[in-house]
Amino acid sequence: MGHIGQWADLTAMDFAALDRAKAVAILPIGAVEQHGPHLPLSVDRDLTLAVLTRALPLIPHDLTVLALPVQAIGKSTEHEAWAGTLSLSAATLLSVLHDIAASVHRAGISRLMFLNGHGGNRSILDVACRDLRAKIGLITAHVAWDDLAGTKVVVGEAEAANGLHAGDVETSAMLAAHPARVRMDLAETFGSAHLGWQRDHPDLGLGMAPFRPGWLMGDLNAKGAIGDAAAATAAKGDVLLDTAARRLARLVGTFAQFNPG
Repeated sequence: MGHIGQWADLTAMDFAALDRAKAVAILPIGAVEQHGPHLPLSVDRDLTLAVLTRALPLIPHDLTVLALPVQAIGKSTEHEAWAGTLSLSAATLLSVLHDIAASVHRAGISRLMFLNGHGGNRSILDVACRDLRAKIGLITAHVAWDDLAGTKVVVGEAEAANGLHAGDVETSAMLAAHPARVRMDLAETFGSAHLGWQRDHPDLGLGMAPFRPGWLMGDLNAKGAIGDAAAATAAKGDVLLDTAARRLARLVGTFAQFNPG
């Protein structure tokens, strides 16, 4: 008999009674950082939890899946120029993730998935997943919710590729998940300097460009946002969140059977 729910809601006796042989622990990880003039600092935390909340009821009931308490603060170095941003160093975040993972391993669970809501965490999660596999034998993986959301279909290919921060995707998703926290009167189409970089130097840019410079958000847009936030709607947000939740639920089922060794 499986169990799907929140790790912290269990008693120690409940936990000891679980079938942990193929259990999956999911650590939601976000960020607390500026998201332009129209969105709150909590976006990356809020949207990660929104997707996870929608996904849990869709996971097959014969699985044991436990959602860990959210790691709300990530590595947000690129946003530190804005008041309110909270950030951990790479070394600190790696240590925190290692310590949480070691606790998961001591509990008798061998599979740990990171559900990510912040682009600045991606490189840290690559390192963490590999190190945890090597050092304590955990089966690990990480995925960003927006990579599961079918963004190209919902907001178009250009916005999906270039609306990197507080654009249509995140603003629409927040309108669906937490509309009272969105200031649409301050939303606009936010441009980015990286589009000029790519125009002038095709090999230089962000994302998948072969030559990727170090950058801070202020290098890209002085208002701290990139993308067409003015086009956001709650209807688009619901599609994004539901698509991500369905795909996450399927991934969890796959991950419960996955054994790289």
